[in-house]
Amino acid sequence: MPQASNYDNLSSSALGRGIDLYLNSDYDGAVKEFKRSIALSPQSDYAGKAYEYLTQTLLKQNKSDDAVKALKQYIKSDPTNDAPRLSLGNIYFSNGQYSDALDQYSMAVRLEPNSANNRYALGMTYLKTGKYTDALAQFQRLVQLSPADPNAYDALGQALHKLNRNDDAIAQFKKAVGLNKDFADGYQNLGETYADLKQTDNALNQVQILSTLDSDKASELTQYMETTADPKIIAAYGLNGFSVFAGRNTAVATMNSDLTEAGAYVDYTFSFMFSKDMDVQSVQNPLNWKISRATSQTPGGPYNLGLPVTSTEISLPVTPFKATYDASSRSATITFRITQNASGNGTLDPSHVVFQFKGTDADGNPMDTSADEYSGVSKIV
Repeated sequence: MPQASNYDNLSSSALGRGIDLYLNSDYDGAVKEFKRSIALSPQSDYAGKAYEYLTQTLLKQNKSDDAVKALKQYIKSDPTNDAPRLSLGNIYFSNGQYSDALDQYSMAVRLEPNSANNRYALGMTYLKTGKYTDALAQFQRLVQLSPADPNAYDALGQALHKLNRNDDAIAQFKKAVGLNKDFADGYQNLGETYADLKQTDNALNQVQILSTLDSDKASELTQYMETTADPKIIAAYGLNGFSVFAGRNTAVATMNSDLTEAGAYVDYTFSFMFSKDMDVQSVQNPLNWKISRATSQTPGGPYNLGLPVTSTEISLPVTPFKATYDASSRSATITFRITQNASGNGTLDPSHVVFQFKGTDADGNPMDTSADEYSGVSKIV
């Protein structure tokens, strides 16, 4: 016994020296002392502390592999201790080794199911790997374990948000910021949920709160709002003579002298500018574009002022035959064909021809229905 006690004392002394060296940033010296402490009394509490400090020191030296080896040795020497499992999981998580992290966090929870840290780490890894229902179960238990911790409600809100239970998610985020008025993460996650729901005013309120708490998070939320906002057409213009201001019964021959002959045709182009970067394939797919006659429900009134079209009215193409996209200007150009009728006296109501786009932006958002079409009368609607 006296000999064991002496080794414990020596282990304690080595641990103390290692901590002093660590605090003075002498990491090489600290590593030697922590290893000495472990070797002197591998089953003592001092060894456990030495393993913890050894891991921190190796990570300070960017020696992640050595830290993993040390923690595995710690686990082997004390297999019922959840602490090294949690620490090892943290390293795996930070390295993007989520499957390995899940294994360690799961074991940590089994060893100590009432540890809030274990539950939080396991739940966050489930979130990261898309296992949202599993994450939800962990965070529900976390709230029971830590009912006064805003992080618990914030985590629960994140899982609910991923499961598209957005009203429930908002309620949890509000609980989080209710517990801590300065809890920036809660406001940011609340704002992102509002942004996903297209509740722009509510999301902007969170930006305003964050602007005084954490300017970086305010900026991140603003950028997130930009990615989730639906794109709009913000300008439209013809490039080669398709007069969107000409009214009913306009002779197409007056629009272009090449249309004076029966069966003649002219390819017209029309350009549209968008409020966001667009998905190139979506824009360049002619089937996502529609050319039609305005109806009575369309702003600006119906085609031909609602009067019956005459027998001279030409047919409109349903879609353009070509669409291109210029990412540098966020603009699309469509090309469509107008063909003179067989009698050479075709007419049209260009001001009530509607051009509409139903594709998506670069973030996968559909068009804002309040600004997805254009005509000469109604402009952008």
